[in-house]
Amino acid sequence: MKSIKTKLIIYFCTLILFTTLIISFLAYNSGLNGMQELEEELLREKLMGDIASSTFYLQQYFGNVEYENGQLIDAKGNNIEGNNEMVDAILKDMGSAATIFAKSDDDFKRIATNIMGEDGQRAVGTYLGKDSLAYGDVAQGKQFVGEAMILDNAYMTVYKPINDESGNTIGILFLGVPRERSNQLIQGHINGLRNGLSMVTVIGLIIGIIFVYTIAKKIADPIAILALEIEKISNYDLYFDENSKTKKYLNNKDEIGTITRALDVMQRNLIDLVKDISGTAQQVAASAEELTATSQQSATAADEVAKTIEEIAEGANDQAKDTEKGVEHVNELGELIEKDQQYIKDLNISANEATKLKDEGFKILKDLVEKTKINSESTEEVYTIIVNTNESAEKIENASQMIRSIAEQTNLLALNAAIEAARAGDAGRGFAVVAEEIRKLAEQSNSFTKEIAGIIKELTDKTGHAVDTIQEVEKVTASQTESVQFTNDKFKGINGAIEKMKEIITEINQSSEKMGGKKNQIIEIIENLSAISQENAAGTEEASASVEEQTASMGEIANASDSLARLAEEMQGAIAKFKY
Repeated sequence: MKSIKTKLIIYFCTLILFTTLIISFLAYNSGLNGMQELEEELLREKLMGDIASSTFYLQQYFGNVEYENGQLIDAKGNNIEGNNEMVDAILKDMGSAATIFAKSDDDFKRIATNIMGEDGQRAVGTYLGKDSLAYGDVAQGKQFVGEAMILDNAYMTVYKPINDESGNTIGILFLGVPRERSNQLIQGHINGLRNGLSMVTVIGLIIGIIFVYTIAKKIADPIAILALEIEKISNYDLYFDENSKTKKYLNNKDEIGTITRALDVMQRNLIDLVKDISGTAQQVAASAEELTATSQQSATAADEVAKTIEEIAEGANDQAKDTEKGVEHVNELGELIEKDQQYIKDLNISANEATKLKDEGFKILKDLVEKTKINSESTEEVYTIIVNTNESAEKIENASQMIRSIAEQTNLLALNAAIEAARAGDAGRGFAVVAEEIRKLAEQSNSFTKEIAGIIKELTDKTGHAVDTIQEVEKVTASQTESVQFTNDKFKGINGAIEKMKEIITEINQSSEKMGGKKNQIIEIIENLSAISQENAAGTEEASASVEEQTASMGEIANASDSLARLAEEMQGAIAKFKY
């Protein structure tokens, strides 16, 4: 049979293991999805930033691009086809694949690129193709962002139309980032996340096992010690050991202390009761022996009556005296039995007090369950408030992202304004100053949005930690509820033991009442014997009749003394079972 401590350790360790595995699995999946979404978003933002910068590169290297005779011509009138300086600069500065397309009939032709084919040559001279996902948007003058296959390799791409001064699409500026590179980065982060969660799971499991073992030992050890003590009492062993392990729980303020103190009082009371009953049994046995001896003497006197009337008279007088002593002894026995009945009543009162303490313990457990429920509800309310705070922080972050996007667009407009002012010469100096101020304001706005993003991240991290803490509190509350329920079950077991003890006390009380009845019977017998002795002393003329009557009375006395002796032996046999 497994001990309570072993069961507690097995139950709680199993619960901790499954809970830890489930939480780790959910955290891993959540982190994996979040990481992939974040990488996707960052990749898109990089491409959008790079394409905005690439427009500046296009202006820097080629100026205003025109379309003449199926060719893209820079501001100096040179054909752009085969000029790879700009796309190589983009690869060097931004790390992105770049391609310039020129309009060719109703399609677009690659005329400059930094993408190399398997033969080591630049992949130029090929067409975008109408079946391309980007073709429809670009043909309508719209920018396309999405995945595309280039030379059998997956890229996250952006296609930005190149328009002439009339707004007609004359070419495409393409930027792309290989999917393989971003996937490698994501996989590295995933491996780190998995290793971290595995380590946290193992450490949490070890700490949980140690904690459960400590708590189980603290709860189960006192119960096991008290169970051994109760089992010893149930085996009639009432020996009072001053060095008993239960003594260290006497001063406890919890239910264990209450049970220990009640058990200590019960053990002392039972020892006193058994000692009193043992003494009474010895006295009853002695009285029975004296009564037997008296009956033997009376029988001897009856045999000698025939010899002499004088001896009969003397025997009658002696017999009267002995019967008087017998009455006194029986009365003393009655007083002892009455004392035993009082002791049993006191023991019954102690049992009722133990029942009252048990009821108070149940009431305390009920209050503890209610308080645990209130604590759980308060924890849920705090958890909801933290989640709402986290959602508000996300809304602020979205607003910050919009401000940063506006700042980037403003910065780009300021850059274009500066370029136009530079072209205007002296007439555009004032406009250039204004454009510079706008650019500074855009940079400041971008800086502020970064600070806001940092603050929001810190707030989100703290609220996330708070959520984890609240979840741990919920676990502890659930564990506390189970412990209270377990204690309640043990109280029910103790209640059964107390009820059993009360039944035993009731049986002892009934036995004592029977002894009182036997005492009255003995008194009646002895009184009859005294009357017979007095009749024998009334006159010698009735000697023969008196001898016969006395002989019959001696038989009754012998039977009564035998019954009394058997009762005393049975009582001593019952008391001998107890060790004290």
